[in-house]
Amino acid sequence: MSQATADIVGTSGASFTATITSGEIQSAYLEVTNQPIISLGVSGNNQEVTVPSLPSGESWIRLDINWSPGDSNALIGVGKVTSGTAAAATPPHRIDDGDIPGYIELYGK
Repeated sequence: MSQATADIVGTSGASFTATITSGEIQSAYLEVTNQPIISLGVSGNNQEVTVPSLPSGESWIRLDINWSPGDSNALIGVGKVTSGTAAAATPPHRIDDGDIPGYIELYGK
């Protein structure tokens, strides 16, 4: 993965919410290579998670998603940015309906 292929790119240390448009997030975790896994808070009708501090380089949000019949693919976005910068890919990348877990690829620069 690189900055060019990431779902969300931002400044290292940025604080923001990552959003999906379909499915319900049951739990979410920030995964960074060779680092402990961090549990993330879920809010916004179970469709957003708070990233308290974007790591430098590559990282991932693992989403345990409950897909209901009729749910469509989930588009990945950025909600509120409270510090630094963070932006979703254009056009938005997606998590395919039924993917469990789903992953959002992050890149901090």
